[in-house]
Amino acid sequence: MISSCQQQQHRRLAAFVDDKEWLALHGSRNAGDLQSDYKYQDLLHRLRISAYLHYREHDVLWGVSAAVLHHIPLFGVPNDHPISVINPTSNSRSPEITRTKRAVDGVDTCCQGELALTTPVRTSLELTRQLGQQAGFAAQEWVLRRSLLGPTDPPWLKHGYPEVFVEQSRNRVDSEFRPVIERLTVGRATARRMADCIDARSESIAESYCSFNLHALGISGLDQQVKIYDHAGLIARVDFIDHVTNTIIEVDGIEKYVKVGREQMSKQTYQHNRLLALGYTVIRFRFSELLHLHAFATKLFAQAPQLRRRWESPR
Repeated sequence: MISSCQQQQHRRLAAFVDDKEWLALHGSRNAGDLQSDYKYQDLLHRLRISAYLHYREHDVLWGVSAAVLHHIPLFGVPNDHPISVINPTSNSRSPEITRTKRAVDGVDTCCQGELALTTPVRTSLELTRQLGQQAGFAAQEWVLRRSLLGPTDPPWLKHGYPEVFVEQSRNRVDSEFRPVIERLTVGRATARRMADCIDARSESIAESYCSFNLHALGISGLDQQVKIYDHAGLIARVDFIDHVTNTIIEVDGIEKYVKVGREQMSKQTYQHNRLLALGYTVIRFRFSELLHLHAFATKLFAQAPQLRRRWESPR
């Protein structure tokens, strides 16, 4: 038993011995179940970062590691990704941790317990440097949304977004993102362009990836989270819509985050047919189709050539 083990390095595990929920979880699930349980795997990732024993003085968690502790959703990052820290005087690398010699302004750091890490806004901006623009864009939209709505979406949101929400979103970008952008040492121009485009109405990482692709193709001004009605009432709240060409874009989230099954498929088909009857062009993207801009553009313009004509015509 760990509780009777005399090895000093195992004492930090003792808390789990008396955690009834933790013991019940492992007693009721096999290794395969736990491996495919994304919430459990995310928890292990956070525990690995927070329980690391060899942090140095002035270490600050940043990038992926800070995002994990802030619960910023990421895609394609393995749980054994090396812990990322910056330190004003030290460079080092091991399979467990990558330490980069770099300073960060104190106003852009915060604490979780005894750990120092970059703030959610700074973390989302730094993810562009570590994971690329699409991942950084999605992180920034998530941080903006949480800044406006709190840690979880409020119940009133099911009735739709208030008219002032977009204005509030832009004001929050100006007050919380732009000052941090100006303190970046690299990537300020890219960060400024992305700040012009992020929208707190993106409700998932998939919608953020789609929005990023649309902006990369020069397609802007699409409305988000719009309710569509017919004679029978509400059909759906669609992800993106271009009111000029009557084009609707819907995206499927990462499978682990969305409902799947025959009932859900039947509901989507019913909604799809009602939208077609109203004269809309409806394009649905799987998450995998959002990952590569060329594949996204090929499908988008094949099914909605009116979008290409609209944005290629003189404005």
